[in-house]
Amino acid sequence: MLHVRLQSGAPDEPDTSDWDAICATPSVEGFFATLFHEVANFGLPAEVIVSEEEDDIRKIQKGLRGSQALGVEITVITCTETSDLPTLCTYETRGLPGMKVKWNYKLDYAGQLGHVAFRHTSLECTFDSAAEQPSKRPSPRRRGGQMMDQLDVTQ
Repeated sequence: MLHVRLQSGAPDEPDTSDWDAICATPSVEGFFATLFHEVANFGLPAEVIVSEEEDDIRKIQKGLRGSQALGVEITVITCTETSDLPTLCTYETRGLPGMKVKWNYKLDYAGQLGHVAFRHTSLECTFDSAAEQPSKRPSPRRRGGQMMDQLDVTQ
């Protein structure tokens, strides 16, 4: 089993006073929609919240785009006590052939905009076998190729 983790190349953290930079954050939803379309020929449906827990200091929402068999499991943790703490988000694939992808990020508070300032935490991919692992050469379907040079590959 091959495990790949993004070490560098994450988007720069935007200046919270620059609203244009905050709004120009990566689309995590778009990334996973493209991934499922390319790898599994599957269009991800809209997110559905499947569970919600809340206590004195936090709210945990779990959702799905698709199903447990084929889709993305989404977890969002927000602090109900203060806006000083970021919103924590995790997207994790289910049922993709030959691979699992997990992206953790957080959304920092940006004044009137709320929790929207994207902060990359980790992006990890696990491949079932060497046949599914990415190569260091860019494929014709993938733009660029420099991303592979920024990955930490472990077995």
